[in-house]
Amino acid sequence: MRRIFLASIVGVSCLLLVAQGGAVVSYVSASEQDRIITEYERDAFILGGRVGTLLQTPGRVDPTLASLVNKYASAGNTQVIVVDSAGIGLLTSDPNELALGTDYSNRPEIASALLGNVTSGERWSDTLQSNLVYVSVPIINGSSVYGAVRLSFPHGEIDQAVADKTAILWWVAGGSLLLAAVLSFVVSGLVTRPLRRVESQVDALALGDFSGRLPEDSGPHEIRSLAVAFNSMASKLDSLMRQQRAFASDASHQLRTPLTALLLRIERAREALLLDPVSADARLGDAEVEVERLTSIVEGLLAIARSEGGSHDVEPIDLAVLALDRVENWRALAEERDVTIAYEGPEHAVGTALPSAPEQILDNLVDNAIAHSPHGTAVLVRVREHQDEIELAVIDAGTGMTADQCDRAFDRFWRADSTKDGSGLGLAIVKHLVELSGGSAVLAPGRGGSGVVATVRLPRLPSA
Repeated sequence: MRRIFLASIVGVSCLLLVAQGGAVVSYVSASEQDRIITEYERDAFILGGRVGTLLQTPGRVDPTLASLVNKYASAGNTQVIVVDSAGIGLLTSDPNELALGTDYSNRPEIASALLGNVTSGERWSDTLQSNLVYVSVPIINGSSVYGAVRLSFPHGEIDQAVADKTAILWWVAGGSLLLAAVLSFVVSGLVTRPLRRVESQVDALALGDFSGRLPEDSGPHEIRSLAVAFNSMASKLDSLMRQQRAFASDASHQLRTPLTALLLRIERAREALLLDPVSADARLGDAEVEVERLTSIVEGLLAIARSEGGSHDVEPIDLAVLALDRVENWRALAEERDVTIAYEGPEHAVGTALPSAPEQILDNLVDNAIAHSPHGTAVLVRVREHQDEIELAVIDAGTGMTADQCDRAFDRFWRADSTKDGSGLGLAIVKHLVELSGGSAVLAPGRGGSGVVATVRLPRLPSA
């Protein structure tokens, strides 16, 4: 990614520099050409003024003028030709190529100057095998044209002037390109460094290390948002992996014993099937009990697994109406066991929880309460409203539990009395559903050490 970033920044910088540099060079070239031609036109007029007296006096030759022409031509790498009104060469800086006495009136620039016009342009020189730039000006006194002066010089002079003027521009362009490369290198480092940290943490996650986290308070907003999302994902993965390991550990531990007992009972039943059918039938009955126990454990584990892997979106639920409904549903079973069940609370109390979670919570709590309540006692389901939460309580009058037992009661597979039926998963499911719903669950000994008070607190629906 860093190479792509560098290449893109440097590439864009090069394109901009080339585009702007081309325009600048073109402008400088045109400006320099205009400036140089203007200077030569000025020099030509000055020379024309100096030789004007010569042209006005036919047959007169001034050696100083020839020396002036030669000196000027040598200093500026320029060819000079001065002609009279008929176009005949009178003074020249290069007798070999521009011979004196030759008629130059057929040269367009000289012919135009003899008509009183200032002419400049460019043409190809077969002798020099290069382009020549020329300037022709008339020699005028009053309204009369007495001759013309033509200066010519290689186009390379303009090219050299342009190169001198633009050299600094190319240095600036090179410096700008180098600066762009350095800045892009630094910026790309600032951008890619957090991404490399993300890559490192992702590699750690792939290897099973879920402890690493990214700093959420450094870098630009996008990087901080990415860090927050990554840390949230890592925390959820860590939680899921812990739950998976706990689930596998609990399942393997709790299923091993009933499976072993089931296998022994089936083997003994097979051995006794022919010799002692009555004993075999009893052993098969014991095997059925173990199967029911296994079924209860598996159903409890599956209930926890489904709640861990499902959606955690809560919804409004009228907990008072639900509690009253569950009381009516459990009333028949409670009466069979000579236990009274009653509801206490308001008609409506709206809280928030996972869909169907409050129903499972109440069913588990009421089932435990009825199962541990002696004959002739009562179970109370109570709902209370608080400022930010709804409290559900199930109170029984059973044998009760100590404070330490109440703390351990929510552990998976823990049972206060191992001689009684049960998988030890009911309260673990309750706590898990309550926490996923954003609430809390506690057990406490009843008054005087008799019975247990199971209390669940769920968030109250905010007022509109």
